[in-house]
Amino acid sequence: MATRSADDIKKAFQLCGLVPKESFDDEKLHPPLQELLAPDFDMERWNASYKHLLEQSDNRKELTPAAPEWYLPDDERPSLFSCLIHGLGTVRADFIEDLCDYMASLEDLDGLVDASYLESIRNGSADPGGLELYSASKLHNWNIEIKTLSTDCKVVSTFVYTVDNPDKVVQLVRSGAFFAVKVDGYLL
Repeated sequence: MATRSADDIKKAFQLCGLVPKESFDDEKLHPPLQELLAPDFDMERWNASYKHLLEQSDNRKELTPAAPEWYLPDDERPSLFSCLIHGLGTVRADFIEDLCDYMASLEDLDGLVDASYLESIRNGSADPGGLELYSASKLHNWNIEIKTLSTDCKVVSTFVYTVDNPDKVVQLVRSGAFFAVKVDGYLL
C-alpha cells in the first residue's frame, strides 16, 4: 500500500462506506481510498486470500427484542435506567440518585468514578453502561445478564453481573447505547 498519513486514511474511510463480507472491488472505491492502494495491488490475490470469510456461515444467535416480551424504552440515553426500574414502581430520578450515591460509596469503584462522572450520570449528559450495571447488580442483589447485539440483531457477546443468592435475574439486551429489558419473570 502507498504510504499515507493517519489523517489521510481516516478521512478516506470516513468518505467511503465499505460493505463487510463482500468481494472487494477497487474500482468502486472513492478516489481518496483508491489513492491508498499501492500500484502493484493484486485484486484477484486479495479476494482469493479472504474468500473463506465470505463463505463462512454466520452461526451467531439472532435476537430481535420486541414488545410485549421486551420493554423498549422511548429515550436512548436513559434507556438503561428505564429498563432497570421497569416493574419496580420507582421514579427514575430517585433510582439514578440512589444508584449514584451507592456508586460513590462502593470500594470496588475507587479510582473509576469521581464526582464529575457521577454528576454527568445524574444530569443525563453521559451514557450509562458497565459501571452502572455492576453497581445496580450489587445494590439490588440482582444477577444482570446483558447480551450485546450487532446492528443486524446477532448476539455478539453475553456477560452476567452476578451476586450470591440473587433476588432475581434481569435480562437486558444492548445495541449501541440503547437497552431493552425482558419482561417475563422480571416483575417482583
